[in-house]
Amino acid sequence: MDINTFLFSLILLIFLGRALGLLFVKYKFQSLIGEVMGGIILSPLALGLIVPSDILRLFAQFGIIMIMLLSGLLTDFKAFSEHKYKSTLIGVLGVSVSMTLISSILLMLGISLEASLFIGVILSNTAVEVCANILMKSKSSKEIQAIIMGASFVDDIVAVFLIGVVGSITLGNNITILSLLILSIGVALFILIFLWIVPYFLEKYSVIDKLIGSGPKREKVLLTFTILFALLLGLVAQYVGLQAVIGAYIGGLIIGKWGTKVGPMLRRRVAYEDLVDDLEPFSHALFTPIFFGYVGLTLGEVLSKFGMTFEMGILVFLLTLGALAGKFIGCGLGARLSHLDKKQSGFIGIAMGGRGALELVLLSIGYEKGIINGPLFASVVLVTLLTVIITPILLSLYEKRIMASP
Repeated sequence: MDINTFLFSLILLIFLGRALGLLFVKYKFQSLIGEVMGGIILSPLALGLIVPSDILRLFAQFGIIMIMLLSGLLTDFKAFSEHKYKSTLIGVLGVSVSMTLISSILLMLGISLEASLFIGVILSNTAVEVCANILMKSKSSKEIQAIIMGASFVDDIVAVFLIGVVGSITLGNNITILSLLILSIGVALFILIFLWIVPYFLEKYSVIDKLIGSGPKREKVLLTFTILFALLLGLVAQYVGLQAVIGAYIGGLIIGKWGTKVGPMLRRRVAYEDLVDDLEPFSHALFTPIFFGYVGLTLGEVLSKFGMTFEMGILVFLLTLGALAGKFIGCGLGARLSHLDKKQSGFIGIAMGGRGALELVLLSIGYEKGIINGPLFASVVLVTLLTVIITPILLSLYEKRIMASP
């Protein structure tokens, strides 16, 4: 691909993805649905104006890292700390039940153990961004919202660990009890070191505070540090068996955790908000339409090759049902065990049903690495998009008919 073709492809992906994304936002849905649809329209399935290529894939992968960095920055540690026991129980049960249910459905349909585990882990994760978006429009109490956001945080950490273990196994490593134990320890140590030990030393020696600078024209040293830090953690993550996107996400979590602590004269909070303000516009305007547009291109290419068969339709239906039911049962059970009433437990179980960016990122990696084939990739992308559409609709109906009833 020459530079002219590359630039033309970027123009089309950004323009159409952004336009459709904004249209979906107008009607209270996630913009990623429109951005994926933009890629499908431009793909060989429809207009055939863009074909997935190595250079576009690499550009999209850098976009993924920036998206996951921002996602980590915006994850709410405070929500977790306020209701950590309830959130932990809800998050862990939500992941466990969802993974078991989805993997079982795939195994019963004759899908290989490796692919079933990989998809089961991916679809066991709740999208923090989907939760945050639907709760903004919800009339639920602040306590319930804090519990849901905290549970989403726990959900992410548990899913990250499982994705690291299962992802490494499915990439063809020899599976023995010893290798599985070593891998699990390596992933656990990575998460422990970078989520608790590194933040402790950064806080103790005020490392990040020294990068803030002063004055209205201060250099963006903190921004440079944050991007380099995320890239470094992405590289380290690759070496321990995780994916670079997980490292970038944890890098964002570390900086986000630093930003939520009270500093002298609110300098820390102001610097953190400036950092998010610097990264967020680029994410929405550039990185997300390119990455999700590339997912749409890949999906369109796969569908043009294999078509949408009856078997794929059944798989999409069953997985969507399993994905929503797994969270409803698992998170709802966790809420009941946390002494919340039936209505609140049902609300939490539905609210945790949406999947999103991380799932599409990992699916793309799994498809590129050969863990899942084309029809499976297409089916699970469609399931992810359906949960993003269905979850806010179900929650709205539940609020009006169940929560509002005496």
